[in-house]
Amino acid sequence: MKEFDIEKLLNKRTQLITGRIGSGKTEVAINLAIKLNDKGHRVELFDMDLVKPYIRIRDIEDKLINYGFDMVLPPPLTRSLDVPVFPSDVISKLMDKESFHILDVGGDAYGAGSIAQFRKLFEDSYNMLFIVNTRRPYTETKEQILKEINTIENASKLKTTHLVLNTNLRWDTTKEIIEEGFKILKEVSEELNIPIIFLCIDERRKDLADGIEVDIFPLKLFVSPIPIQ
Repeated sequence: MKEFDIEKLLNKRTQLITGRIGSGKTEVAINLAIKLNDKGHRVELFDMDLVKPYIRIRDIEDKLINYGFDMVLPPPLTRSLDVPVFPSDVISKLMDKESFHILDVGGDAYGAGSIAQFRKLFEDSYNMLFIVNTRRPYTETKEQILKEINTIENASKLKTTHLVLNTNLRWDTTKEIIEEGFKILKEVSEELNIPIIFLCIDERRKDLADGIEVDIFPLKLFVSPIPIQ
């Protein structure tokens, strides 16, 4: 079991974090920002999620302000509204070549499509990570995952570069649940020829990833779990 070396992502300045609602993409985006900041890099975390199923970065801003990275958030007066309002300085921030950018992107065609207008600002230097929790609706099988990736790519006009396994049932997660998720996502990886870059794991339960043939990415957990409907 080896911890993922975050420096492997730094060949690209922009990291787009995508995935279905409930996949854990916001948690991954936050943890990437924390780890890059801890490595001494200048980091800007963008809240680009226009879909409000549960929690967005703007909703937990107070938990993150002491971690040292910059947050690019929508205007305060619009944060409680489900309207397509991006941060007012988003274009200038995306043009900043001195920082690494992490974008938390909406988890459906509408959310992913909304960033297509900005793609010229980063499409020559980006990674797009698709986060998968196989215990969430719409990403429980290989076929469902393939469909969702296709939807996100068509909407954003960008290509997925990496897959991320985040299969969990929070405190009810078992090693068997993670292994089952890895098997499904590995089939997706082989069909699309897109690598599984890491396996997310609660930093307090790293033992659950023993024996799984992929680097682990320990997570600090900030977001309360979304109830399964």
